[in-house]
Order: sequence, then C-alpha cells, then structure tokens
Amino acid sequence: MRVKDAAAEYLAKAEGQFCSGEVLAAHLGVSRNAVWKAVRALQEEGYPIESRKRIGYRLVTDADLLTEEAVREYLHTRTLGQQLLVFPELDSTNVYCRKLLQKGGNCSGTVVAANCQTAGRGRQGRSFCSPAGSGLYFSLILRPRLPFRDAPLLTACAAVAVARAIDNLYGTQVRIKWVNDLFLNGRKLCGILTEGGASLESGLLEQVVIGIGINIRHTKTAFPPELCRRVTSIEEAVPDCHVKRAQLLSAVLCELEQLLPDLSQRRFLREYRSRSCLTGRTVEIEMTDGNTKKASVVGIADDCGLIIRNLNGDVETLYAGDVHIREMHV
Repeated sequence: MRVKDAAAEYLAKAEGQFCSGEVLAAHLGVSRNAVWKAVRALQEEGYPIESRKRIGYRLVTDADLLTEEAVREYLHTRTLGQQLLVFPELDSTNVYCRKLLQKGGNCSGTVVAANCQTAGRGRQGRSFCSPAGSGLYFSLILRPRLPFRDAPLLTACAAVAVARAIDNLYGTQVRIKWVNDLFLNGRKLCGILTEGGASLESGLLEQVVIGIGINIRHTKTAFPPELCRRVTSIEEAVPDCHVKRAQLLSAVLCELEQLLPDLSQRRFLREYRSRSCLTGRTVEIEMTDGNTKKASVVGIADDCGLIIRNLNGDVETLYAGDVHIREMHV
C-alpha cells in the first residue's frame, strides 16, 4: 500500500481525532517528511484533512470518503457491489473492469470505483474529465446474455437508475439527454459509457461494462474553462447540499438491482421517456459522415433509438453509433 493510502486509512480510523506526524510516521514506518508529503497529496486529491502545527493531522468529521469501508456502510444490495474495489486513482474504471474480464472467473456484479481517473473516456473515444474528489467515477460488470440488439437498453436502464438515485437523495429533477448523458438545470451532470462483448456462436451479449461518472462538486475550478459553461455538479446545483459519494454509489446500485431483472420487459422506458430533455425540441445532429442536419425529436423508440422528424417531414430512427447531438436547448 502506498504511503498516502495508508495515511488516509489511518486518519479515517481515528474518527476525527488529531494524529501527530510522529505517530503517523512510526505507524507507517516512514519519515515525518514522507508523512507531510502524503498528507499534501491527499489534500490535493480532495481529502478534507486539517493540519495544525505541533498537533498533527485529522480527517474532518463527516468527510466525503470514497473507500470500500465507507461504501459498505450504505450498501444493501444482494448481488451488485458485493465484489467491490475502490482505488484512490485509476486510468479508467472501465479499463480495469475489462482487465478483470480477461482474467476470467465469475466477476458479474463487480463494481470498481476510483477517486479520480487519469484517462477517463466517453463515447466515440472522447475524454471524460475526472478530477480528484470532484466526482463519483465507477464501473459495473454484468453478464446479461441479451440479444446484441438490446445493448442500448442497458445504457438507458443505467441512466434511469442514476437519475432516480440523485433525485431521491437530493430532491432534484434530473433529465436524460439521449442516449447516455444526464442533465440538471440545462447542464451536463453525468455521463455513461457502456462497452460489451458478444459471442459469435450465440449472438448474445455475454459481458458488459457500464461506466458512470457523476459530477459532485468543484466543476468551476477543477474542470477546463471550455467545459465549465456546459457542466454542473450536484453540490453546485443544490444549495447547502453535501454529497457523500459512498451513499450515492450505494443508492445507484440499489436502483440498478431493482431495474435490471425487468430489462427485457422495458418497464423502465416509460420513465426514460418522461425524463427526456430532447423530446419536442429542435436539435442539430452531426452524422458519422461529417454532415449535419436539423430535426425535431419525436420521442424514444422501444429499442431506445431516437425518433426524429426531418425538415422535409420524414420520420426516422437514429441509433447511438450513428450520430451525436452537438447543440441543443434544454
């Protein structure tokens, strides 16, 4: 275990009490200077650690810790998250899950979370900004054995689960922008990336990784300037709100566990449609060939395609791999 991770664990167990640098150094088997560097690194990652000269360090009471221990305090699922891995930093939680799948074994229901991602990804290879302490970044492994054509249902189902969890905890009204983004007050709050592998013999989707990134706080300071005007976070949108990522992660998993068994019946689609922030709007669509066109959104199809009406009045259904919405008004 790295020094900073061990220091975080020790301070968490101290439950808000101050620990001197000398005590920490002795416990960790390092120098006091190494302890100081570890604490600085943790503070830069968003850990609310208070330091006092000649007294020591303490983790602020009621801190927003994203650790396995913190998550399990809230977790009441039967399957999802029973195998739980939480890291201070990863390149990508989706990538880590894919590596687990390559090793084989029964890892369905495994959840991998990280305090930050150094190479978070969104759809079509775009990067997903994942600064330390600013969001909840996690991925879930499933073995659904669904027809490959039903893969979009998993993304839509996950979007409904995340929206429900956030609304229930913080009194918000989260909307869904087809196909994989969640919006709050007209700005992006969450992105979802679903990646899967199908069997050529069965034609079924054998394994899936669903990656979810939710903005929690500090988008105005932690995000690049070009993103700030287009994104929001829970704490920035809800006055006096203090999010505990461990609680939110557990709530999302609970909602997912309730929705997934009924995936083929598509009962969640009614809520997905009611949360759509595109239906009835005029949008600009960039096609895969680089051309753009304007259309009005009619609704969401049973297979989660986007039903649009072109300017000439023709109605067609678009799918996630074909287009992305570049500009819209919500």
